[in-house]
Amino acid sequence: MKSRVIFWLVSILLWSGGAAHAQSPLAEAGNDSVRVAFINPGYGDRGFWKDVRNTMQAAADQFGYELIVFDSDRDSKKMAESAQKAFALEPAPDYIIAVNEYQQGTRIVLEAEERGIPVIMLLNDLTEEQKNTYGRPGKELKSWKFSLTPDNERAGYDIAKSLINAARLRFEKHQPTSLCLVSIAGDRSTPASLQRLDGLDHALSRFPILREQRRLVANWSHDKAYRQMENWLGRNGCVDAVWAANDDIALGAIKALREADRTPGRDVFVGGLNWSEKGLEKVQNGQMTMTHGGHFFAGAWVMVLLHDYIAGVELFATHPEITFRMEAITPGNVAYFSQILGERDWGAIDFSRFSLANTPVATEYDFTLQRADDQ
Repeated sequence: MKSRVIFWLVSILLWSGGAAHAQSPLAEAGNDSVRVAFINPGYGDRGFWKDVRNTMQAAADQFGYELIVFDSDRDSKKMAESAQKAFALEPAPDYIIAVNEYQQGTRIVLEAEERGIPVIMLLNDLTEEQKNTYGRPGKELKSWKFSLTPDNERAGYDIAKSLINAARLRFEKHQPTSLCLVSIAGDRSTPASLQRLDGLDHALSRFPILREQRRLVANWSHDKAYRQMENWLGRNGCVDAVWAANDDIALGAIKALREADRTPGRDVFVGGLNWSEKGLEKVQNGQMTMTHGGHFFAGAWVMVLLHDYIAGVELFATHPEITFRMEAITPGNVAYFSQILGERDWGAIDFSRFSLANTPVATEYDFTLQRADDQ
């Protein structure tokens, strides 16, 4: 059975009649006319959002789209400025791709609605509270066409479970009855952060072996996570395991642990998320239990979905809120992933192969690295 090594887009099994297309205005105009503005909440030259940006650019190039990116450097004020720059483009973009970082998604969606510019939400959707107040894609908010988000709750749960599994494997003869857990969240408001914490809370309710000592918030920062863990250890705080909302946080915690003569992978266990290069290295050398992720490929997948939306695939009329599942890189599969992801040459992947519009016999999206690797 083939390994599904990135993720599976769930609930995309409905595509009426196999070749269900309804012409959109841009479908006849051709891809050359499509201008897409991406309001990037992060950095364009490093980290997770660089990978999102780069996979999006690779797919946009293949589909013939003009992609205009406004990087916001994880600064809420700069992100608001990026949104205004996107809306001020002349001519106006055909589509805006936005992220509900710092809870600014509502402002972007409402302004897009007012201006009649189609908007797509990526990775961080509006919260349920925001949707209940302002509306949902294709219903109350007509300009909001669809959203693409990962299953962050499952990822948060998986990271917590990996800490237990690693401890039990390490102490096979003397199974631990409890593990002092320090949890370090991304932030207090971003949907991805809150959903990962929901997954953690679910794991805490199921596995009493995990005894949470402290829940910290590092604003997705390596340096802040380092300082927080350093302070905790300086107070002789108990820590056998660290649940980290992303790889940068995990790496900051690992630095503090090592400086305190703790050995990640031997007497303390750390799990993270993002599929970062350094995260993969830490999994490979045993210092991290896993790096969950693959969701930076959402930059490419949203271009595939946009291509299909423009082509008139009817899925979006009935299922505009699309969720995909991330995948864990663990000591058991890290060698394979390192080989495939090492070059990070996203242009070498033919993203058109993932399109339903291009393969009308298909009835579901199969977004897997295995499929790309089999080309």
